[in-house]
Amino acid sequence: MGIMGGGEVDGALFYWIFWMAWVCSTFLMKKNKERLLLSILFLVSIILSPYYVGVGGIKINCIIFLIFFFCIKEISKRPKKQVFYMLICILTISLAYCSFLMFELYDPVWLFFNRNLMLGAALIYVTLMLLKDFRLRLAGLLIGAIQGDIFYGMIINNVNFSYEIGSFVFLDVISISFCFIFVWSLLEMLLHHVDVMVQKNTKEKHG
Repeated sequence: MGIMGGGEVDGALFYWIFWMAWVCSTFLMKKNKERLLLSILFLVSIILSPYYVGVGGIKINCIIFLIFFFCIKEISKRPKKQVFYMLICILTISLAYCSFLMFELYDPVWLFFNRNLMLGAALIYVTLMLLKDFRLRLAGLLIGAIQGDIFYGMIINNVNFSYEIGSFVFLDVISISFCFIFVWSLLEMLLHHVDVMVQKNTKEKHG
């Protein structure tokens, strides 16, 4: 097993979104342990992204291990029933991711739109349908996508094709999905807050 440098033309979205996330977590969040951990996660992810670990002839981006660790740590805090449900959701997301790539491999003609956006939309849709909690959405999305990329990478490498697990294309896709789910969840919380305020005002008027 060895460390190898890697770099591709892709990855601009990943770098842009993760830099923005680092700036927000570092300068806009309240000073606490969570802010520190998030800032470390985003910054170290950017630093590790060009580097790969070779395992049995398969190249795996170092960032995969860091993201996986943080997500597992978040899920492990939940009750056992919730963890079991999360495992099912993660498996579903990973199968959706892997299935998309398999369809792309055997019949790329059906990709009538930007490939990364279509894959990101598929991940976002499945994640939002399965999970309601903001933190679990992000953790489930990331682990599911990572697991799906590993499944696909193992399949491709077994038929003697070269495939990098956690490539910059992959990082672009999860960054798009991460950003959309973050914004979507914020809108949900805002709408919920507005709805509570409206109901409170209505009760006061009729009270």
